[in-house]
Amino acid sequence: MNPAYEISAIEDSIIIRLPRSMTDEAFLSGLLDYLELESLKRRSVISEKECLQLASGIKQSAWNQVRNLFETENR
Repeated sequence: MNPAYEISAIEDSIIIRLPRSMTDEAFLSGLLDYLELESLKRRSVISEKECLQLASGIKQSAWNQVRNLFETENR
């Protein structure tokens, strides 16, 4: 019986083989993006406080760029 997938390691790479019928490229691409994000998170040295400050700054910057679309003139 053939397994649904095959995993092998060559030097510093991991190779995964699976039948095309098992998934589609869009799902697989999303899965690989998720794996890359998880890898980055594990290697991150930013503290939770720094992360929250960064997120707050990004949120404020984004709001400053679009606020004119939501605010009405009171003139």
